Amino acid sequence: MKIYQVGGSIRDKLLGLKEKEKDWVVVGSSSEELISKGYKQVGKSFPVFLHPKTNEEYALARTEKKTSLGHKGFEFDINKNVTLEDDLKRRDLTINAIAMNSNGDLIDPFGGIEDINRRIMKHVSDAFEEDPLRVFRVARFYAKLKDLDFKIDDSTILVMDNIVKSGEIESLSKERLWNELSISFTYSNPSAFFEVLEITGFFEKYFPGQINEELIKRKIEFFREIGIADDDVIVLLDLPVDFIDMFGFPKKLTESYFIFRDCVTRFLDLDLTNSEIIYSFITSIDSIRRPERLENFIRQVGAFTNFHSMDKAHQISIFLKIHGLLLDKDSKPKIKDGLNAKEAKIAAKSHYIELIKHVL
Repeated sequence: MKIYQVGGSIRDKLLGLKEKEKDWVVVGSSSEELISKGYKQVGKSFPVFLHPKTNEEYALARTEKKTSLGHKGFEFDINKNVTLEDDLKRRDLTINAIAMNSNGDLIDPFGGIEDINRRIMKHVSDAFEEDPLRVFRVARFYAKLKDLDFKIDDSTILVMDNIVKSGEIESLSKERLWNELSISFTYSNPSAFFEVLEITGFFEKYFPGQINEELIKRKIEFFREIGIADDDVIVLLDLPVDFIDMFGFPKKLTESYFIFRDCVTRFLDLDLTNSEIIYSFITSIDSIRRPERLENFIRQVGAFTNFHSMDKAHQISIFLKIHGLLLDKDSKPKIKDGLNAKEAKIAAKSHYIELIKHVL
């Protein structure tokens, strides 16, 4: 049994970046042997195990055979005769197909070190085309590495274009797509993720005429510069509803997206002299019961108006004061005993309208 460190941690080490998770591949062993040594298997059919002390992932060296559509449509061969080179050959990019043995010696059968030095992202073999998720994995890696002057090899862009044209992307789960997109926002250049979707024809195929990649780039750069949270940045990209659905945005983010999309124009046109209209607006987004909704919305509006050079500081200031009142326990309505539900609702409305009048 031989153990090698592989993948992204080797790439990052060679680039002088901080190594995060270390991955390991085990050659010449079996599931039974690893389990006997205290390793815990991840899933029943997947040949990946957790180290008994470090909890790092150790995978049996394997080859793969495509059997059906999608990211999971593969059969694994994990017999003891599978070599390290066999295992590395199934990986996505040459820069991720470098191994290191226990002596610190690098094993690089596919020229990954040279491609790191040349700042090239290039697929390892024709097997790349069998996994449609790799379009989005490369997009994510590009978000991480573009600022280090990496470029995607033309041959790899061509293969990704073929994957997009095949339509096999449609077999991927929403969770997988969201995972790749969300991780890209933890890197220095998330707009590069969208750049890859543009150059591979993904936008043209699935969202023709609906997504302006250059505008997305400008928005991300601007919103990151002013320091708002990534969730707010994603909301403010104003991506198509079908994109939100395809990528399986989390519930809270989807909720925030629709509140902003449906309410921002109405907010900007509000009559600030009319307390009833303002009350109607804050109740339309359920912000009396859930004041965090108004807080999120105001923050997003501030960034939105800043980007579009709109002076709405006074309006935003008013709503910040209203939000503060909604959080103040002393500002809650004190409903008299004996009122029925309708009467109590009217009393509460009157109470909040009076509070708004004082703010105005």
